[in-house]
Amino acid sequence: MVRELERTRHNSDFPENAPTANPVFFRTYSRRRQDGTRETWQQVCDRTIAGLGKLGKLSEGELSLLHRMQGQLKSLSSGRWLWVGGTEWIEQPQNFSGAYNCSSTNISDWRAFGLLMDLAMMGCGTGAVLEPRYIEQLPPIRNRLDVRIVGTVGTTPKENRREETEVIVDGSRVTIAVGDSRQGWVKSYQSLLELSSDDRFDGEIDICVDLNDIRPAGETLKGFGGVANPVKLPQLYQRCAAILNKAVGRKLNSVECCLLIDEAATTIVAGNIRRCIAYGERVSAISGMKPIQDIAIGELVLTSSGQYKPVTNKFVQGVQNVVEIRTRETAIRCTANHRVAVYNGLQSYTWKYAGELQPGDRLISVPHRKGMPCSTTDYAWLVGFFIGDGHADIASAKRRNGGGGCVTFAFSRERLNGPLGQKCLRILKSLGYTPAISFRENQSYIKVHRKDLADELVQYKQPWETPIIPEFVWLGTEDIRGAFLAGLADADAGPSRNVLLHSTKIEFLRQVQRLSLSLGIATTLHERSPKTLKNRDTVYEGCHWLKIRGIQSQVNAVALVNPHMGREGFRICGQKKNGLSLPHQFIEEAMTAGWRAKTVNNTKSIINPSKKGGSMRDANWDTLLAEGVVHPHWLPLEVQLVVPAGQAETFDIEVESDREFIASGLLVHNSAGMRQFDSNDELAGVAKENLWQQTPEGNWRIDPERDALRMANHTRVFHRKPSRQECIDAVRKQYYSGEGAIQWAPEAIARANCDLLADDTLKRDFIAAYSEGNGADWFQNAFPNLDESERQHRLARFGLNPCGK
Repeated sequence: MVRELERTRHNSDFPENAPTANPVFFRTYSRRRQDGTRETWQQVCDRTIAGLGKLGKLSEGELSLLHRMQGQLKSLSSGRWLWVGGTEWIEQPQNFSGAYNCSSTNISDWRAFGLLMDLAMMGCGTGAVLEPRYIEQLPPIRNRLDVRIVGTVGTTPKENRREETEVIVDGSRVTIAVGDSRQGWVKSYQSLLELSSDDRFDGEIDICVDLNDIRPAGETLKGFGGVANPVKLPQLYQRCAAILNKAVGRKLNSVECCLLIDEAATTIVAGNIRRCIAYGERVSAISGMKPIQDIAIGELVLTSSGQYKPVTNKFVQGVQNVVEIRTRETAIRCTANHRVAVYNGLQSYTWKYAGELQPGDRLISVPHRKGMPCSTTDYAWLVGFFIGDGHADIASAKRRNGGGGCVTFAFSRERLNGPLGQKCLRILKSLGYTPAISFRENQSYIKVHRKDLADELVQYKQPWETPIIPEFVWLGTEDIRGAFLAGLADADAGPSRNVLLHSTKIEFLRQVQRLSLSLGIATTLHERSPKTLKNRDTVYEGCHWLKIRGIQSQVNAVALVNPHMGREGFRICGQKKNGLSLPHQFIEEAMTAGWRAKTVNNTKSIINPSKKGGSMRDANWDTLLAEGVVHPHWLPLEVQLVVPAGQAETFDIEVESDREFIASGLLVHNSAGMRQFDSNDELAGVAKENLWQQTPEGNWRIDPERDALRMANHTRVFHRKPSRQECIDAVRKQYYSGEGAIQWAPEAIARANCDLLADDTLKRDFIAAYSEGNGADWFQNAFPNLDESERQHRLARFGLNPCGK
């Protein structure tokens, strides 16, 4: 499989030194064609450049240059244009803004709120300027809104859905019938805001929001592309009403405006571009390792701290393109924009998008210590041993003890008479069965003629089919999982060489890898190549095997698997070779900071080349554990490759406090815009402080009334030069909370007008004039040919947070 994926990479449109280019491309820019296939890179180039040619009336020579530069990956269209450029959708005037990566809007009327929602639904980044000179133009809130949601999303048949939102007024009662379109969502949201200040009403309005016409989750968005999911739309109207109702009798403040914008953003992110995990990937919950689609709100799931935190929300995201992240020990399928934890130091990690992972990145695995006592360790061992050395015949002609089925366990004569055979006999008898023993040549068999047992076990293993790990094992405690692995190992392992399992079924071995990883046992899958047998025409597919990697994994195997084994168990080998590792750069950084090893004579020997003149080697994980310089409960798993993995139904969950969880053994994150406030706005300056709060029981939760503020970055805009202390305070605040960004407006405006202020002298003169409050007059005197509207536009460009010259 790995060799096949490597061949696919070699046939890629992208260079070998960009291994994640393909998954990022297919995630973000390749559109689905009418025949169901995906666009190739060449087809995207043809589409987008044809669109640019039509838009800009370009010559053949200009088009040829664009084709060459984009085809050679030297110069690309904007990200949004790569998605929508050259489509019929972008040629419609109401969609023009969808070609832009970002935008900035001054929030001075209700239309600005609707515009931001419209832009976000087109994929355009939304910047909102919330300075007093703008938000003070908003009308005061005069009406209290009592919102009720009626109808159910997806009720109306497709052919009968209304596209436009209708607002029907009947005295003090208003019905908002939401239309099934982008414009329909936007109008319903903006209409609700407008009703709060509408002077036609006398203080209180009963609002009924009808969602019957909204398309259900997973249905295709034909024009823009992707799929719809109105998972948070019903909450939008009531949450906005709650914000508006608190301001009755006055104007909104900057933070309330921000919350209204962010509530719309939350609805859109949940509905169309959420980062997701594929159907079937297992999440480590206190109630067992459950498929993500079965995780419920309120369940406790494992986080990097080893603690289990509650799920606060769940999202069903429909069918999406996914990638597969492959390591030697596990694999996971997710959308390419899902964030995964990657080591960036000996005891720290950062977050990277799945599509941006590189071979050699170290992901984090955290052992799963909980689970449900949903079986006994004896029965778990018996099922494991049956999968390895058993057979179930549900149509047996021999009928004993209410038979009609027969279960057979195979042994050598020596093992039958030893601890292994005795263990099997003991367990069967304890379960109420009467086992019979038979012999054939050098083999011996334990048989149970019982249909109920045969019916139970045959669902886990059938002739020539890939075995299945029972659900009770996935959901079980550490002991149950360890006992199941012990049964497998007793049947088909080589404990003397710390081989966990032999099997011809690679997919089964991959599942066992995930299960053993939940116990902190990392394994390597060794694939045996098929070969033609001597003097025969048949091809032997080969028996593949899993080998335990590293001392720490061996320790866990001895502690958790050996107690349940019926024969010789695993051993702890003293060699610190071929185990897990961390990049040598982390050791070099630690040495620079003054760290010196205690278990070896020369610290640098941990990473020194094994041969003279060789490259630095990565640091052995077990050595670092012995030194006590790494987190003892994390396992570093090295990325092999990331490849497109087709389409899958996708899900995501939100987790309280940590905002992370363990899926398929790996630490992953659950799933911005820009909000700009005046530097003197004290309310905005502390808007995100204490966003996370601790309950009397010691648990952490997010303030539910301010949850939406997580949707965007907050920036304080200084129209004067900030002092040294203000800069230090902002940096300190960012260090501790991730917030605290500040912007010096004249510098940002100068960079955004580099076409006019290309000369450094002009730039300095403008900044000096602006800082004294004379920026507009300076522009008028320096560039008298500019009309008033263009001057105002250029002076407001700091809202785009430009990063140009």
